[in-house]
Amino acid sequence: MDRATEGSSARAAPDDIGWGQSERARAWPTILVVDDEERNRLFLRPLLRDQYRILEAGNAAAAFAVLERERVDLVLLDVMMPEMTGFEACKLIKDQYRDPFLPVLLVTGLTDQQQRKIGLQSGADDFLTKPVDPEELLLRTRSFLRLRAQDALIRQQLKQLKKMQWAQDEMISLMVHDLRSPLSGIMAHLQLLLGGLPEGTARQDAGAALRAADSMFSTLEDALQVRLLEEGRLEIHRIRVDVPELMKSAVATLEAVARRKQIGLELRVEVERPASLDEKLVRRAIENLVGNAVKYTPAGKDIAVVVRQVASAVVIEVADRGPGIPADMRASMFEKFGSVEAKKGGIRKGIGLGLYMVKLVAEGHGGKVEILDRDGGGALFRLQLEDGGIAVNGVSS
Repeated sequence: MDRATEGSSARAAPDDIGWGQSERARAWPTILVVDDEERNRLFLRPLLRDQYRILEAGNAAAAFAVLERERVDLVLLDVMMPEMTGFEACKLIKDQYRDPFLPVLLVTGLTDQQQRKIGLQSGADDFLTKPVDPEELLLRTRSFLRLRAQDALIRQQLKQLKKMQWAQDEMISLMVHDLRSPLSGIMAHLQLLLGGLPEGTARQDAGAALRAADSMFSTLEDALQVRLLEEGRLEIHRIRVDVPELMKSAVATLEAVARRKQIGLELRVEVERPASLDEKLVRRAIENLVGNAVKYTPAGKDIAVVVRQVASAVVIEVADRGPGIPADMRASMFEKFGSVEAKKGGIRKGIGLGLYMVKLVAEGHGGKVEILDRDGGGALFRLQLEDGGIAVNGVSS
C-alpha cells in the first residue's frame, strides 16, 4: 500500500477502510504513519486508532501529498525506505512545515550512534526503536502532542498580545493627536503671561507651569515620533549638519534644568566637518540622552557630553554621575517602556519612550546605542550614527 489512506466512515467495515475510525475521530489529533512495509503499519493500527485519527503513507512522496492536503499533528516516520530515506524526508518536512511546530518521530531499527546523530541533524524530535514497545509509543506520542498543543496555545497568545499592542499604539496615537493642540495653546498663553508679569512669586509659578507643559509636550513628541518610526512613516532625511552647532543647541535646552539642580554640564565637540544626518531626529535623541542624565545625576555632580568622529561615524557620549545601570539591565533599557525603577520594583520616573526613540534613531542612521560604566561612577551612553556623507573608502557620497 503506497498511497495515503484514512478511516473516514463509521458505516464501513474496518477491513474496508484500513483503520475503522468514526466521524467523531476527525476532531482527534491526527497522526501520519509513514512506512513502506504494510505489516509495520498493521502493527501500529490497533495501538493508536482508539485515541487518534490515523493517516498512512507507504513512502515519502505519499507522505508529502498527505501533508499538503491534511492537517497533521505528528509524524511517525520509518527510516529505511526506498527512493528517499526517513532522514531525507524528515529534513524536507521540517523545512516545509517548521511553522507551526510539527513533531517528527523516527521509527528505526538502527541503533548506531552516528545514525541517530544524522537523524537529529535532519530535525527529528525523537526516536522509536524497532520492535516498537506499545507503551513507549503511546507515552512519546502523548508527550509530543502535548508539546504541539502548548506551542499552538503560545502562538495564539502571542497573536492576541500583538493585537493588544496594536490597539494600545492606536490609542496612544489618538491621545497624542488630541493633546498636542490644546497643550500648544496652554504653552502659548503661559508665554504671554510670563511676558507681562513682574518679577516675583507669580512669575516663578508661571515659569514652572510652562516648564511642566514643555516637558509634557516633549513626551508627546517622543510618543508620536516613536510611532511614526515604527511604522516606517517617519523617514530619515539626511542633510549636511554643522555638528558643533547641533550639539550646542541641543544641550542648551537642558542647561537651565541642570543649573537649577546645581549640575555641571560640559560639552566637548571634536568634530569639525559637517555630517550628513537627520538634524531634527538627532537633536531629539541628544536631548533625550542629556535629559536622562540630568534626571539621574545628583546635585553637585557633573555630566560630560563628548562628540567625535570615528571612521565613518559620529559618536556621541553622554556620561552622568547617577547610580549606574546593572549590566544585566542595559540591553532592556532601550526597549519600549523600559525603566530601571520598574525593573527593580520601584516607582517609574517616566513612560520609557525616550531611550527607545534614541535606539530607533540610531538604527535609522545605520548605527547603534549602548550603555557602559563611567570611570569614577555613573553610566555612559554611547550613540553611534553613520555619517551618510562619508563612504568607507573615504569618498564622499
